[in-house]
Amino acid sequence: MLAPYRFRGATPYLIGFVGVVVATLLRFPFHPALGEHLSYGFDFLAVFVAAWTGGLWPAVATAILSSLAGDFFFSSPRYSLQIDSIEELLEMTVFVAVSVIIGGLSEISHNALIRAKEAERDKDNFMAAVAHEMRSPLSVIGYANSLNRLTGIERAKDQLDVIDRQVHHLNRMIEDLLEVSRVARGKIKLERRDVDLASVIAGAVERVKPLVESRRHTLAVQTPSRPTTVNVDSMRMVQVLGNLLTNAAKYTPDGGQIFVRAELVGQDAVIRVRDNGIGIAAEELPRVFELFAQSETSRDRAAGGLGIGLALARKIVEVHGGTIVAKSGGRDCGSEFTVTLPVSGAVPPMPAKPTESLAPAHA
Repeated sequence: MLAPYRFRGATPYLIGFVGVVVATLLRFPFHPALGEHLSYGFDFLAVFVAAWTGGLWPAVATAILSSLAGDFFFSSPRYSLQIDSIEELLEMTVFVAVSVIIGGLSEISHNALIRAKEAERDKDNFMAAVAHEMRSPLSVIGYANSLNRLTGIERAKDQLDVIDRQVHHLNRMIEDLLEVSRVARGKIKLERRDVDLASVIAGAVERVKPLVESRRHTLAVQTPSRPTTVNVDSMRMVQVLGNLLTNAAKYTPDGGQIFVRAELVGQDAVIRVRDNGIGIAAEELPRVFELFAQSETSRDRAAGGLGIGLALARKIVEVHGGTIVAKSGGRDCGSEFTVTLPVSGAVPPMPAKPTESLAPAHA
């Protein structure tokens, strides 16, 4: 089956023009038999080729040019653009309308092809990420079991602890995959209630604290001095901010800095998570929230990941009626993620609390 192909710029319009010229020349030998009326048999081929190479608008342009050429050369009075009958006007209208349909179908087919290619690419990235992520804990588990056999059961506690951590990691990975499935099917459920924004941030910080300390990062947190109430599923929002903090910790070199600042802007609560890590390249920034999207920079690091954390974060924030955006100055320039959520009721803006720092583990 032939799939639509797209030329850029004026090329498909030029192809349509050439098609009209060829169709007109082919029509001349049949003119004595067809008589003084329009016939678009050859012109439909020109429209089809224009639609196949350029989409809707080249097909429409080709159809209009074909109508004018047919009226000028083959319709009475000849060599005139005069339309002298309702039948002729109807034939031209039907031809242009069918051409629009052909061009529209070409656009739909081309867009479907693009989506299919993107889905294929996402599937390949996903399978590669899953294979890489699962290979690491399984290798560690196998190594720990080998040590158990060599050292004996009385010295197996450390190896068992390693196995427990890796099994926990695999379970978290499976939970993330199930979460993706629920989001894709629209099955995500929220248990919303009014909660203090500071408590949500504290829950996310507590969740990521072991990773931050192991990487010897400094984590600074600022929250509004007055309680700021948001109507959210607190567990889901902790998951969102935890994912952002986890990414910041994973993709910031050891001993880096991570900043969390929450403030009121009008009737919105705005939470910013900023780091001084490896940053995001400009060409990768538009795709950072896509499912299974992974930075080329991050693939060279041990941090890994399936590329679903940010996609889940965006979905969760959006079903809460909020937004999430990413910003980065480029590679090695750090990154900043901003979550905006509507507050529960009108709360006047207040200055932020003094900065609270989570010092490095060795400090």
